[in-house]
Amino acid sequence: SVSVAARGPGGYEVGSTYPIEVRSAFWPVTRVEKFTLAGGETYTPPATLLDGLIAGSGLVQISAAATPIDTAALFASLYRYPYMCTEQLVSRTMPLLYADQLSALEDVAGPDNVRRDVREAIETLLSRQDGLGAFGLWRVGDRNASPWLGAYAADFLTRARDEGYAVPEAAVTRALDNLTPLARGEFYRSSGYDVSLPPQQYTADTQDRLQRRSSAYALYVLARNGRAERSRLRYMHDELIDDIESPLARAHIAAGLAMMGDRGRAANGFEMAIKAVGYQNDGDWYQTPRRDLAAITALAAEAGFADLVEDLVPQVAKDLPGPNRLTTQEKAQMIMAARAIAGDADEVSISYEGGDDLPLELREGALDNAGSLINTGDNPVWVTVLATGAPAEAPPAQSDGVSISKLITHLDGSPVDLSTVSQGDRMIVSLALLADRKPYASYVVADLLPAGFEIEAIIEPQDAGQNGIYNFLGDLARPEVAEKRDDRFVAAIDTQGGMPRTFAYIVRAVTPGEYTLPGAVAEDMYRPDVVGRSASARVTIAE
Repeated sequence: SVSVAARGPGGYEVGSTYPIEVRSAFWPVTRVEKFTLAGGETYTPPATLLDGLIAGSGLVQISAAATPIDTAALFASLYRYPYMCTEQLVSRTMPLLYADQLSALEDVAGPDNVRRDVREAIETLLSRQDGLGAFGLWRVGDRNASPWLGAYAADFLTRARDEGYAVPEAAVTRALDNLTPLARGEFYRSSGYDVSLPPQQYTADTQDRLQRRSSAYALYVLARNGRAERSRLRYMHDELIDDIESPLARAHIAAGLAMMGDRGRAANGFEMAIKAVGYQNDGDWYQTPRRDLAAITALAAEAGFADLVEDLVPQVAKDLPGPNRLTTQEKAQMIMAARAIAGDADEVSISYEGGDDLPLELREGALDNAGSLINTGDNPVWVTVLATGAPAEAPPAQSDGVSISKLITHLDGSPVDLSTVSQGDRMIVSLALLADRKPYASYVVADLLPAGFEIEAIIEPQDAGQNGIYNFLGDLARPEVAEKRDDRFVAAIDTQGGMPRTFAYIVRAVTPGEYTLPGAVAEDMYRPDVVGRSASARVTIAE
């Protein structure tokens, strides 16, 4: 902080203190360790967990669970995700509806401000709902949300209402009414959702796949709310289920049938869903085999098929990566599956010698004298250790499925010598994203600023290209969202591989000094392993 005080005649005094944000030039990294503590075993976190990270930036989080799915770590990871389209908003908030039971299972206080966050999510979703009940992806009426996502949003709102949250009944009715033609396969009667697909050479998805998974989910949501389309559910099971490739769509049909009391068809539907696990559709941004398996487990538990849930647990828990390697869909469905796996359990038997509740949060000094975790029960306990912090050394350029490059020029397009920038200079930063993956996908681009730069403006596509004043930039992309924040530029765009997408913004050098110029980062919003980073550099600003 910076404090300023002034004194004058007659005892006059005035002053103020201003907080100054300080952060690393590099995005944080996360190291993950997962293991099981048998009854009576102990674990003491080593002091070396934060080696190689900038002093003061490191944090170790240790959590324990009665199931192999560490919901505390998943919650923490979801909370750190900064982008809030409708899918991510629902994925982040849906598990919070059941946070009390889940926190009891892990012997933790649970996420902070649960009820406030759920209420805010409800309000945000309602602000994106149009008069006919459809939900936008980013804002009301943008028509960028898929019909499957519309069912996902309606599912969340009705579950929130069932858990005692205030959700206007008129909004629920509109959402369910809008799902009715989707449930019947009458997409031409649906309003407000994007039912189109990219050209077939750019996607693995098809109209049949989109329609069937959307119809199945819509049927389930309607059945869960007492509006079952009985004949349509039976028709999809009896006539179409063999042709439906999506395991989750099959499970939605089975769960809908269970809701209306048709246990025979429901049992067969779940068996068919399990047989299809492993299916993958790169054209469906939200689908992964792990997401499907976790969701099937949760749906089977909800429908009362305990024997199926017991058989699925080893598969759900097998080779779980760290939360930072999971999609938002996978994280949300894993948490829902953990609730299903736990059944009636409401506690976990573990204690910490240090006296603090789990999950533990330890920084450098605390690690030197950390106590031990002790499994005081007879059953195994699953432990997750997350060590997060800013790396002490600049991370190298990276290209895993997507690449991004950064170029800084003068306003006339001539290159900038970063060692001779002067205070007041205005420059253009251009970022070029190139995805390797052929299917359409949704990408986020984030470019951290050096401390001596401020963003003046984002350059619009019409200001570049052949007729623009910055024509040397070529054609600029038109992103779904682009923001100039205090310390970074952020954009989100839907695109396919093989087609470069360029963004540009104007910065001004405002503060003399020598600074790190961070690399720009691009990531697939639904494939955390698809990430690209440009190289870091140094910039000197003279007075």
